[in-house]
Amino acid sequence: MYLHHLVVLVIGLAAAGAAPAAVDAAVNDKSPMQIDVGNDIAQQLQMVEMAIGSESYSELEDQDRIAVRDALGRIRANVGPNHTVDGLAPEIRTAVFNDQEIVNTIMSRAHADSRMVCERVRMTGSNRREQVCMTVAQRRDMRENSVDALRNWNHWNTKKD
Repeated sequence: MYLHHLVVLVIGLAAAGAAPAAVDAAVNDKSPMQIDVGNDIAQQLQMVEMAIGSESYSELEDQDRIAVRDALGRIRANVGPNHTVDGLAPEIRTAVFNDQEIVNTIMSRAHADSRMVCERVRMTGSNRREQVCMTVAQRRDMRENSVDALRNWNHWNTKKD
């Protein structure tokens, strides 16, 4: 009897240790987090919530984060105690699929924007190259700000004859 309890305890601890490891592996994966409502939904929703706080999704904007959490809440409410969409009414299933698309679209865009890109550049006034690392979103913002600054500089600094 004591051995039986010990085996159950060991299996329980192994399962509890494997769940966070699986979530960490999914969060740190190079592909964006996607929900597939054909599989176990509860675990996927937990993985998406953990991914939102990870560095892989650092460029997720606040309104997108709110939209993802709202969609996850609607999916939980629509699915209820079920773990799949198999037994749901067609209207509810459609609502779950629509929320799935919202989450997948936002998470894919945030994952792409959060990708770190490093390059070796020559700093002004030096021949020595330095490594500069920025996310894709930071590089895009820097490029847009530079274009705006140049456009405004040309607008305000026109030569008057």
